Amino acid sequence: MNNKILCTIVMIVFPILLSNCGKNEMDNTSVIDDYTVQDILYPKGAKLKQVSSVESVNSKKTGLITSQYEYDKLGRISKVSCPMYKDGTPACENGTIIGLFYYDIYVYNDKSQLEKIMNYHHNIYTGFPNLKNKFYTYDDNGNKLKEVIEYPRASPPRMDSTLYYYDNNRLKREDKYEDGYFGREPWRSELITYIEYEYNNQGELVKETYYSPEDNKPYSYSSSLPGDNKPYLIITHNYQNGVNVKTEYSNKIREIRRYYDKNDNLIYLESKELSILSSMRSFVMKYEYY
Repeated sequence: MNNKILCTIVMIVFPILLSNCGKNEMDNTSVIDDYTVQDILYPKGAKLKQVSSVESVNSKKTGLITSQYEYDKLGRISKVSCPMYKDGTPACENGTIIGLFYYDIYVYNDKSQLEKIMNYHHNIYTGFPNLKNKFYTYDDNGNKLKEVIEYPRASPPRMDSTLYYYDNNRLKREDKYEDGYFGREPWRSELITYIEYEYNNQGELVKETYYSPEDNKPYSYSSSLPGDNKPYLIITHNYQNGVNVKTEYSNKIREIRRYYDKNDNLIYLESKELSILSSMRSFVMKYEYY
């Protein structure tokens, strides 16, 4: 089993179960009723301004900013940047922003479809070298068919790919390839995992199952466990009033909860690691809009 994809899968983050919070003006807390933040409201379809790391869903304050969003004249995302703090990292306690840690540039085709994302990462000696590029192609219905990721500075050259398959314009499967030149020299690419998607009667995604191409069985994200005791990566989603409020990972590895304003703008994402198998920490992200 490929160690890189195992690490990638295990390093996904998840939320904290929340009890009712009363409003307390002294500690500047939010009021949350079920999954709705009652005292924060943005317009419908508001544009994301920034995401920050905060201590809890009780906090109204902006925390340490992890990403900031810019838009072009047509209202499309044109740039996403991650601030650099005083200690040179993308996040530090009581930090001061002194520049950018990295930024992504978004490019669109003449159909206004996302065509390319170019990633530039800070380097103290060379400025912002281009470390990664993502390219997208689409079918006649506007469905994404392929994502190709190239690493311009990698030696030897490397290119990863994902192929997308649909049923009645609904995504049903992804095939992920690694370390090859898929499209130019497909024999050099290796299928490392594939994902199958299931939906409910409302067309909402409710289940993602990761499979190993070696035996076409659900993918194990803990190869160190013996025999049939290996947990498999199956992700389920739960909805209320059409919005995804909870995501759960198989064998209770982790859980994510989402909280929205009354216009269904995501305000908080609360992630909690539930297993000692995970190397990640629990966290809470706050979303702010224009």
